[in-house]
Amino acid sequence: MTELQERDLFLAQYRHSLRKFARERTGKVVTNASVEHASAVVETMFAEARSEVDILTGTLSPRVYGRDAVVEEAKLFLASSYRNRLRIILEADSPRDRKNHPLFNKCGEFENLHLRFAPPSTQKPYEVHFLVMDGDCYRFEGDKSRPKAIARFGHEKGAQNLKRVFQILWDQCKPIEVRS
Repeated sequence: MTELQERDLFLAQYRHSLRKFARERTGKVVTNASVEHASAVVETMFAEARSEVDILTGTLSPRVYGRDAVVEEAKLFLASSYRNRLRIILEADSPRDRKNHPLFNKCGEFENLHLRFAPPSTQKPYEVHFLVMDGDCYRFEGDKSRPKAIARFGHEKGAQNLKRVFQILWDQCKPIEVRS
């Protein structure tokens, strides 16, 4: 087996484990330390979300959020119910980048996708990025300059804390028009 085949097999097993943890929601800690892992976790979060996903990110990296599987799961999540909600806070914004981003291209027409920009004064007090799903699951990067993170499916205490932080930041951010 080649190194590439081994990597693909490992990622397939990783994805399978993530889906299992997301369905069981036992709170098990899952580590991830690469762009591929981050993308697999985000894909799983969208696939298993029941009502809401909140994301605090720098640029919504296309290497993570622009992959076909992630975009497809985000689209299915948004399309499955008008009550489902995706909120994204960006720390850097470029209309041209948004126009070319696969997630915004495929999901921008959904009215349950909301986007805001965090001005530098709002960004100053924190050094983290995170995604919160349904108030009991999350992916947390303690250092926003690296993709190293933990994910937990079914850890309400941690997710609720991140949800509160997200709401405080959301209220301080400027709305951005997603739909053209």
